[in-house]
Amino acid sequence: MISSDFSAKSLAPGRRTLVDDYLKEIDASGDQYKLEAAINALSGAINDSTAFTGALNSLASTLNQALESGVDDSKLRFVPGAAIEGNLLSDVRLEMKDKFGSMREVTEQSDGTKALISFAIFGLINSSGIIAIDEPETHLHPSAQRNLIEVLQSSGRQLIIATHSGAVASEFSPDNIAVMRESMSPAQPKVGFLKGRDEQKTLARWWISNRIELLTARHIIAGEGQSDRMVVERVAELSGYHLKRDGIEILEAGSCNEMKPVMGIFGDNGFGKQISILVDEDAENETANEQKNLTSVSLFVSRADLEDEYVSAIGADALWEALRKSTLFTPNILKNCAISDGAVKPNEDELAEFCRHKKRKISCAIVACKLLDKTSAQRVSSVVKVLQNAAQVA
Repeated sequence: MISSDFSAKSLAPGRRTLVDDYLKEIDASGDQYKLEAAINALSGAINDSTAFTGALNSLASTLNQALESGVDDSKLRFVPGAAIEGNLLSDVRLEMKDKFGSMREVTEQSDGTKALISFAIFGLINSSGIIAIDEPETHLHPSAQRNLIEVLQSSGRQLIIATHSGAVASEFSPDNIAVMRESMSPAQPKVGFLKGRDEQKTLARWWISNRIELLTARHIIAGEGQSDRMVVERVAELSGYHLKRDGIEILEAGSCNEMKPVMGIFGDNGFGKQISILVDEDAENETANEQKNLTSVSLFVSRADLEDEYVSAIGADALWEALRKSTLFTPNILKNCAISDGAVKPNEDELAEFCRHKKRKISCAIVACKLLDKTSAQRVSSVVKVLQNAAQVA
């Protein structure tokens, strides 16, 4: 098992490095005479150097006063390490041009570059067997993590990688990912469970890259978008639920159309997670048809949608007044809200219609979440049911 600090240790300044091990693997016998001649030439240049000779004289004068047998400059010399060790490649260093165009020793490169170099050399020295690595993402930027995995995969070797990084996990096919969490059974999808479903593979990599917590969650709440997530989190907070503590993660699917991939990737036939699906009424039948044979998936419906529920829970007058005072809405934007003839404020249906418009959903949800309190939160019934279900099975 290669430890998480492998690259830091293997290319640490001032110590034997992985480069030295790589040099041992090089067969330089064909160039032996050239290298020996170069070492002899360096030794001769040192011996003939006025600067080195002066340094030896100064050292000999100082030592001559202290050592019993006396010392003069004929008893001292500077010698290249290669001549002492009999190793023609002793003290050879590997340099690499940095992004500024300067040649720098690899031990002085960035953590990401050192990691790439370390694992590239390791793969060249060890050309067979399994490579097992513990947390290769340590100290690396996400882009460097992806580059590192690309280097490792190019070796053609079997890889076993322990990671907490979504950037690392997303570089592998979902059916090559095994999930382990304390007090939970290991979970791994069947090989080929997404065969022929390239779009779902792409979504899986995207979700895993951005939210690896979904893989280790005890329960997933899947909503259609960001505004759903905001309302669920706010109602959970006001209701005393601790989602993170209890291993409950919220997934923004993107739309009701993505609920099928959510169930396929994270449900019974995928990572086996318990999932609560929250959709609007217009998506109920289609989602229910996809969900009916999945024991790990529960379906909840906002009627007619989440905007209807939170407008009713807060009250149209209170929410409309908050929207008017909010810096998120200009008078011109508010003019888009239909108001019945003779009325000065929208009713619940009119305000819900205004809030559900795709350009205003998130801004309206922000204002609504600020207005919700412990009492009104309990009237957002679909979210309350989702949270109760998640807490029971998590």
